Amino acid sequence: MVEFNLLEAAGLPQTKRRERVATIIESDKPIAERLDFSFYDGSRDKGYGGYFYDGRWMKVAEIARERYGLTSNSKVLIDRCHKGFLVYDLKKLVPGITVFGIHPKPYAINHAMEGFGLWSKRNRGDARDQRVIELEAREEILPFLIQTDSDEMPFKNNFFDTAISIENACAYYPNACRKVVREITRVNADNGKNSYIQNDSWTNEAEREKLKSWTLLCKTFLDFSGWEKLFDEEGFRGDWSYTIIA
Repeated sequence: MVEFNLLEAAGLPQTKRRERVATIIESDKPIAERLDFSFYDGSRDKGYGGYFYDGRWMKVAEIARERYGLTSNSKVLIDRCHKGFLVYDLKKLVPGITVFGIHPKPYAINHAMEGFGLWSKRNRGDARDQRVIELEAREEILPFLIQTDSDEMPFKNNFFDTAISIENACAYYPNACRKVVREITRVNADNGKNSYIQNDSWTNEAEREKLKSWTLLCKTFLDFSGWEKLFDEEGFRGDWSYTIIA
């Protein structure tokens, strides 16, 4: 088990949501937890404030391919896949690869690949109607997007070679969070040795208080040593890293 920040290695900031208001309103949490329009595409204080394809996940896919030796024979799980951007980019980067994405709510899956049509026209010069481009991309990955909770995955033991889970386990309460880590370990070969989990965390009390005043979804609050202890107790042997709210 090694500390490795996949997002940082891909040149991405640990979180874009730092731009949101500094302190959340407690009543916004139940709204955000629906993971519907309000969280993804509503106002900034309820979540992302607009979650659209912008090409950034292709670099994450490239680093993941190198880090985990992904080939056309690999099977990969994207835990809490949002609108499927990393699922799509991995499938394009590594032809023939099998990539499944899971998400606990229907909205993100139903709105998979939003923004891809406009991005493709701007960056690839695709002359087709952007709605056609987007529909084609959506139809390509929809068979691989599954609505399910991460603490009870519908996959056989050792089904995957690699799992990528970003800021998801910490969105479950402690007992369920442990189940998420156990599930990631169970469905991946070699106790998830070739996998990656990233969670919200902190290194000091100031960062802890900042996280608690900022997060809409985090329910398991652990510092670095707490997460490492949890991973060890649940048998996870893969890469891990953290999002720190500065």
